[in-house]
Amino acid sequence: MADAKLQANVFNDYDYMKDDSIDPELKCPLCTLPFQSPVASATCGHTFCQVCISQWMTRQATCPTCRTMTSAKEFRPISTRIVLNQLERLLVRCKRCNQANIQRGDIHEHEKRCPNQTVSCPAFDIKCKWKGARSALTQHIQECPFQKIRPAIDDIYEHLKNIYEPLVDELQTVRQQLEKQMQRTNDQNHFLLAVFNKGKPMTNQCSGQTRNCQLQPSIQIETRSQRMQKQNNPFQEQLNFQQVNQAFSRLVDQSAKTISPENKFSCTNCQCGVNPQDIVLHHCEGGGICRSCLETYGSLESHEKIFANKP
Repeated sequence: MADAKLQANVFNDYDYMKDDSIDPELKCPLCTLPFQSPVASATCGHTFCQVCISQWMTRQATCPTCRTMTSAKEFRPISTRIVLNQLERLLVRCKRCNQANIQRGDIHEHEKRCPNQTVSCPAFDIKCKWKGARSALTQHIQECPFQKIRPAIDDIYEHLKNIYEPLVDELQTVRQQLEKQMQRTNDQNHFLLAVFNKGKPMTNQCSGQTRNCQLQPSIQIETRSQRMQKQNNPFQEQLNFQQVNQAFSRLVDQSAKTISPENKFSCTNCQCGVNPQDIVLHHCEGGGICRSCLETYGSLESHEKIFANKP
């Protein structure tokens, strides 16, 4: 109980006026002082200071008044306005300056102007270690060597700030650019590994070594379509535009027997499901790269050169 009373007094830089006349119902049974942040038990309803009951609960899980089994989480803050107002209107005397008849609810405002309140020098931010009564602060400021050099320090600080802040902004921009470039490089490396395909490099043509290549019909359509588009004028004179479309449609219908329109291939790089005609690089034994990935990370010519130079 003595420990609880000592802890409660840590928050009190004042004495109560006419302590004997204070209603006992406003006093904590543990510290015998008026409640500070009162909390009540949800089990039995008894009220204590929050600090007092917290310390009590570290030793035993019972109500100090009725000994009912309880726990710290059972205590709830008192919110009844009439009780809190009575506590805030209690008259106190400041221990530092002896000013009397201060309402307890106004004590924090009093501390802001109390002449004996301990304060720090305004130059504490530039390493002045002085602390003393507020009444002595004015005299200290007049003599403080740190205060005398503050104007020069402030000028230097502003000068360095004007240099430092643009550098920080520039560094942030460079960092963001590097992060984007690193991500781009990682994506390109991932793409190259996908194209290399564990030693079975992908190309835009079938190797001819595997008869069951699922993409072969789609590639044949693309190849024949390109050949039609490259035909010279004599060929175009023999077939009008409608006939060319009909011929192309027959090729598509023929390939549909092998490849279902609902069939989807997974791009080795982006793992997205794509239509067979959108796979532009593949290996007949497995693996394919979609058109979107190729356009994003490289070209057919660049990757053909890479694999042409491999031993």
